[in-house]
Amino acid sequence: MAQHTSHKARFEMLLQWIPERFHKYFQNVSWLLFEKVFTLFVAMVVGIYIARYLQPEQYGLLNYAISFVGIFSAFATLGLDQIIVRELAKDMDQKHDLLGTSFILKLAGSLVLLAVLSGVLIFMQNERFTAILIVIIATAEIFKAFEIVNCFFQAKVLSKYVVKVQLLVNMGSSLAKIVMVYYQAPLIWFAWVILVAAVMNALGYAYIYKKKEGTLLKWSFNKTLAISLLNEAWPLTLYGIALHTQARIDQVMLGKMLNNYEVGQYSVALKIIEIFGFIPMVVMNTFTPAITKAKKMSNELYDSRLLNFYRLMFLLFIIVAIPLYFLADGIIVFLYGAEYQAAGVLLSLFAIRLFFTNMGVGKSVFIVNESLFKYSLVATIIGASINIAVNYWLIPIYASTGAIIATIVSFTISIFVLDLFFADTRRNQKLIFKGIFSFWKLNHVT
Repeated sequence: MAQHTSHKARFEMLLQWIPERFHKYFQNVSWLLFEKVFTLFVAMVVGIYIARYLQPEQYGLLNYAISFVGIFSAFATLGLDQIIVRELAKDMDQKHDLLGTSFILKLAGSLVLLAVLSGVLIFMQNERFTAILIVIIATAEIFKAFEIVNCFFQAKVLSKYVVKVQLLVNMGSSLAKIVMVYYQAPLIWFAWVILVAAVMNALGYAYIYKKKEGTLLKWSFNKTLAISLLNEAWPLTLYGIALHTQARIDQVMLGKMLNNYEVGQYSVALKIIEIFGFIPMVVMNTFTPAITKAKKMSNELYDSRLLNFYRLMFLLFIIVAIPLYFLADGIIVFLYGAEYQAAGVLLSLFAIRLFFTNMGVGKSVFIVNESLFKYSLVATIIGASINIAVNYWLIPIYASTGAIIATIVSFTISIFVLDLFFADTRRNQKLIFKGIFSFWKLNHVT
């Protein structure tokens, strides 16, 4: 008992030496991590329930509509979020101008999204019901302007307030979807839930801001600030459009060139693989500070840590992809039912695509540390363009399998091949390949 008391006393003394600011950051990260894990888990469980109810055809149509809107969603954010968080963190005295200006810009961007989307819908001549689904889901983007409140609390390292709102809305919308499945609601109701959830999220953000900071009516629009923000954010907007196109275009093209059944099979395999995409992001957030610090100390240490980081990313790919490749068919049937068995082959191919996901996330650490944002924009635009071109060629021949092959081809070019043409990226490319072919090793440079 005395020994236990001694350990407890030492632990309490240790906590007293930890700066109060550390507790603040730790609590903030804990809330964000909990929200992410909880949302992924609930989305997976409820998504399986919905997919089993809707069956491949209708589930494919719903995901086609969501992906269609997702391609243009960068217009609603305008790449402003990171910039606003940075500016608020530097000078909170400008909060009313920054929040008001960015809110109006995001609102205007959402209206541009609706206008562009309407024009594209007319050009593509979708069926009336499909167009209605898309418009309902797209309308939800208008209310995402209120997410600027999230940026404000991020800058204050107080994300727990907005996380609570997100969790409540997420649980509410998930319960609503379960009830709709139970009462066999029509497909369009699931689109309305997306819109209602966006409205509730906006109301929750407005409420929590008013409760903690005061009325939103103090926000003001500053034209000079708006121009400055847009000048800085436009490359991020282009990058977002290209990135969303590369990520979503396959489902849209499958729906237009083939049918919604193919989209349904493709979507369930993609949903599973997106869960594993969370792993490299967590690893990246963990090791990025050490790599950034090493760059300031010496090139040798910087290269050593990057190399070890690429080794770890490739090792994680092997650990996840090999079991997933061989168990894919059984996983799909167990979770989604025999109606989705065709997605088993697709999940096996998606397991191979995890290689590009992991190495792409790993490479992003190098991009940020070297400030190669223009290169990243060019690479993403080229990758998206190649993805569209190869999809047009392969989808009529190989259906959903062709779409996955197209994605792999585009990632190969944007992540690896383009590095050969830029002097700033060749050295890093050597580190990536060295890490891949020596993933069992570990440098001990400190």
